Amino acid sequence: MKHRILFAEDEKILGQLVTEALRKEGFDVHHVSNGSQIQLAYREYRPHLCLLDVMLPGKDGFEVTRQIRSVDKNIPIILLTAKIQTGDLVKGFDAGCNDYIRKPFSMGEVVVRINSWLKEKYGIAQPGEPDEIPIGAFVFMPARLELRTPDDKVITLTYKDAAILSLLYRHRNNVVSRDDLLHKIWGDNSLYHSRTLDVYINRIRKYFSNSPNTIITLKGVGYRFICG
Repeated sequence: MKHRILFAEDEKILGQLVTEALRKEGFDVHHVSNGSQIQLAYREYRPHLCLLDVMLPGKDGFEVTRQIRSVDKNIPIILLTAKIQTGDLVKGFDAGCNDYIRKPFSMGEVVVRINSWLKEKYGIAQPGEPDEIPIGAFVFMPARLELRTPDDKVITLTYKDAAILSLLYRHRNNVVSRDDLLHKIWGDNSLYHSRTLDVYINRIRKYFSNSPNTIITLKGVGYRFICG
């Protein structure tokens, strides 16, 4: 059974893009564009997780979160917001949300955070993805954002570390284009994000130093993750 995500976003293009991306990741997604639609959708759809924009017509994300919490104390609720003031963040947590993702966001971060909360709530990884992924003598735990080394040390990963490593692993021993990585993790291929990607790739490469696992850079093309 796929995990059901109730997704609320009134920006038409963004709503379509996120819905399609989450479905490609294996989620069942129900998209609504108005806050007043969420209560009925929640009752009929019975989601495993809610992903809600704060600035919605009808009822905003804060009000909707309070309403959902009045009937379900445990379902993970993630709010999407362009607001960065501390007061707004506190308001969301007071309403009962579990997490915030600030706009603009990357789909890689969204997917990793969803999987992390599903793991926290239901004790299982996203359907189709094992809790522990052996990479040579290493063990990658994407939902927990951890990488266990051969000497049993645990490296705590960032969201983007885990998202990049997940993507490279899914296409292990094959070429992943640089543009594909940039668009899936950051949503664009700007020079700033391109330079940031270099930093993440170098850091992930260091995690696997002195092992048969390595990330090969193909200049002008992309990367190949060789798993020993």
